[in-house]
Amino acid sequence: MNNETIKVLEMIQEGKISAIEGAELLKAFNEDSGVKAVAPWDGRFLRVRVSGDKVKKVNVNIPLKLLKVFSSLAVMCMKLIPEEARREMEKKGIDLASIDIEELLLLIEQGLVSDEKLVDIDVDDPDEGKVRVEVYVE
Repeated sequence: MNNETIKVLEMIQEGKISAIEGAELLKAFNEDSGVKAVAPWDGRFLRVRVSGDKVKKVNVNIPLKLLKVFSSLAVMCMKLIPEEARREMEKKGIDLASIDIEELLLLIEQGLVSDEKLVDIDVDDPDEGKVRVEVYVE
């Protein structure tokens, strides 16, 4: 974020200008610099895939734009992952319920999260057979 953007956001937070006025200022800054204002999450998705021998296939695509507004959806989607797969992920230090969605979106916005997988787990569950869990941004 550049200094002008930070100053505008601070002015909005302090109540010195309205959100609409702030948006107009930011638009003017971007027009002056010749940069088109496109959020890094436009057209991108948080994708959750669960597949396996006996488990129901899960294929969830959450637009990052929507995730920014409804971050609680991510926690609900994680409940679709079979219990054994969640336990295996926890053994490997991955607790999806504890992911800070706001922090993840900030990292995406800053370009620090590439299109690589955030989670890629293969589990051999005695009841469900082989289970694969993938979570990635695309």
